Amino acid sequence: MRKEIFGLRRNVVLANAAAAVAKLAPLSTMMPQHTHAALDMQRLDGLLRRALVFNHIYDAMIVTAPDGTIRDWNSGAERMFGWSRAEALGHTPAMLHRVEDAPTLWPSIHTVVTRQGRWSGRTAFVRKDGSEGSCGTVALPLLDQAGNVWGTLLALSEPEGDAAATHEKPKERVTLQWPEEPLITDERFLLRALIDAVPDAMYCKDRKGRYLLQNDALRVLFAIDEDEALGQTAFDFPGMQTHAALYHADDMTVVETGQPVVSREEPFERADGNRGWLLTSKYPLRDENDEIIGLAGISRDITQVKRAAKELQEAQLRLLDHVENSPLGVIEWEPNFRIGRWLGQSEAIFGWKSEEVLGRHFNEFPFVHPDDETLVQSAVARLVDGRDRRNTSTNRNLTKTGQTVHTVWQNSVLHDSSGRIVSILSLVQDVTDRVVAEEARRKAAAERRALERKLQETQKLESLGILAGGIAHDFNNLLGAVLGNASLASMDLPPDSLIQPYLNQIETAALRAAELCKQMLAYSGKGHFVVEQLDLNALIQDTTRLLQVSITKRAVLQFQLAPDLPAILGDATQLRQVVMNLVINASEALGETSGYITVTTGLTRADRDYLAGTFLAPDLPEGDYLFLEIADTGCGMTPEVRGRIFDPFYTTKFTGRGLGLAAVLGIVRGHRGALNVSSERNRGTTFRILLPSVTGPADPPAPLPLTTPQWRGSGIALVVDDEETVCATNARMLEMLGFTTRLADNGLTGLEIFRASPESFALVVLDLTMPHMDGEEAFRQIVAIRPETRVLLTSGFNEQQAIERFAGKGLAGFLQKPFTVSALRDKLQEIFTPA
Repeated sequence: MRKEIFGLRRNVVLANAAAAVAKLAPLSTMMPQHTHAALDMQRLDGLLRRALVFNHIYDAMIVTAPDGTIRDWNSGAERMFGWSRAEALGHTPAMLHRVEDAPTLWPSIHTVVTRQGRWSGRTAFVRKDGSEGSCGTVALPLLDQAGNVWGTLLALSEPEGDAAATHEKPKERVTLQWPEEPLITDERFLLRALIDAVPDAMYCKDRKGRYLLQNDALRVLFAIDEDEALGQTAFDFPGMQTHAALYHADDMTVVETGQPVVSREEPFERADGNRGWLLTSKYPLRDENDEIIGLAGISRDITQVKRAAKELQEAQLRLLDHVENSPLGVIEWEPNFRIGRWLGQSEAIFGWKSEEVLGRHFNEFPFVHPDDETLVQSAVARLVDGRDRRNTSTNRNLTKTGQTVHTVWQNSVLHDSSGRIVSILSLVQDVTDRVVAEEARRKAAAERRALERKLQETQKLESLGILAGGIAHDFNNLLGAVLGNASLASMDLPPDSLIQPYLNQIETAALRAAELCKQMLAYSGKGHFVVEQLDLNALIQDTTRLLQVSITKRAVLQFQLAPDLPAILGDATQLRQVVMNLVINASEALGETSGYITVTTGLTRADRDYLAGTFLAPDLPEGDYLFLEIADTGCGMTPEVRGRIFDPFYTTKFTGRGLGLAAVLGIVRGHRGALNVSSERNRGTTFRILLPSVTGPADPPAPLPLTTPQWRGSGIALVVDDEETVCATNARMLEMLGFTTRLADNGLTGLEIFRASPESFALVVLDLTMPHMDGEEAFRQIVAIRPETRVLLTSGFNEQQAIERFAGKGLAGFLQKPFTVSALRDKLQEIFTPA
């Protein structure tokens, strides 16, 4: 029987329920008087009708008089249509229909119900808020004991997914439909179907709290077996036992006092451990003598609602916490610009406490800086007149103590659904520290831009230096083969050979090309340096004669050399080139006019600010430096020219002069110095070079080594170089000097050859830069195998780098590429001749 009940379509159940209720008066005035005194099931049915059926049904239930006036209106109708019961009473159902439907639809339904006893179909309706929808409708007549029609019951359902659920207008008008199902009149069956169809838990108990009736929703909620339900109490069901005492206490309150318990939130915990909350109302059940014989209850599962409410409350608390702890001031202005909220950092920014400003008007306290009033009034006006829904302003405000703060305001207008301004929300950020720091930043901006230009220039010079160094290194390898083979050929031929002049020209051209490579290496800072401790003043004085003959006769050369300067570590030849280049440039700057060229030396203290304004100094430490300064009174330079003077081959003259100042810059870089240039148009130019000083006296000039052209070596020499032509040329030169040779094209191969017979090699000639294993790693492993091995290092880069990387590790000597047989003989004689 129960499966059949739940197999019915929802509109059939509703129709059956409406049919059952149609024979009931909506409240006590509609109930027939019972004559039985015993509390049997029929008597219980009557009490249920009065307590549960009408107002607690989810769907809309409406009772009308014969003239159409609404007599009763349940909570389902209030929910579906929006009008309260008090608003609906006294009106007709025409209030629910569209204007074009009302004159015909409701009278037609009323006529059919009166004549046929039932009508069902779908009708269009209009809610209180004006939205439209449609619903399933069942209309039944209400009969008194004599069988006379004294009113009509309307039951209206709102099916899921219908236009009513989405407040959409029905696509077409609704017409009357005649009923097809037979009228079911079993009142008890209909009542039970109605109660079981309600999604809320419904039940009746006697005065001792024993269940007399339970609907399906209650049994599903607490997993109760229907066959064991009646006559049991909450203490008897495992799903209710946790809170049974609470439920029973409410039951006893209702039956003993006669007062209902309305909308009580009750916890529940089922046997499977699931927990939740119920919203419960319990009402006393009275018999015809007004004696309380039990209670009726209805409970709705509000677990999800409670959870949502808790989450909402937690979200609100989090939001409030965020606002209170916001780094911003939060101010809400009422439409009349009185302060409604003063939160966040508002007090910290402005000094006023919340109680001091709430309710006060914008103009009632000194808040805006006088100089910014026009700006603020403009921003406010744009919000009020609707030109801006939100805007940003940066202005000054005054604090409670009169101090000025700089603030950024993010203002937003808040509207209600009708578009009326509810309030204006301002988020305020204190940017005083930022504004104060901005002045310092602006002051440092010029210095920063200057430093950036310096870094860009340094990066440009570094890139060009890397390019120049790489080209020079590879070119040196090629020149090594050319110069070496020319030298070998010249030694093999008699002095009076007709080919000798050609070989001499080849050798001369190769040496000139090698000089150009040296300039490129000097520019890259990787030139061939013969490093020694030098007296800078002595070096300049030794160069005086050359300086005098190199400058124009209109120039007066002056020397201001500070005495007792510490020594510097450097290459005398390279530093003389620097002095010569700068003095010659100064002479050319004088042109046809008379002027002065001043060469000055001294000791200076360079701090970080000074070094930041020089070339090549980002990594130099602060401290004492020797300086070499060469100044002229010539034509000077424009900023554009000054920015390019160190570019290779750049010149303002009619023809290029080679690397020039670019080489000077490379030499200074190689000596780990810095260079500063100051010049103005028609006011002369000054070059100042900083060089690090060293402790100890300057070295005396080194004596030239005594070479013997007849010197010859002997033994096996291992030649390791990745350039095939250079490797072969070096081998032939060594063989001409008395050695036998073994060749290897990289450090790894050379190491394997050496490891096979380390005692057999009198000499290893090792290139510095090679693939697979470079010369530094090969040298380290060779001396680890046999420490006394003589290793001659060759490279296109400078000796200073080799000395630093191999210092104290047993390197026999260094020879810069390219070199001749004579240069190789001199170096080998130095290596093999005991000191």
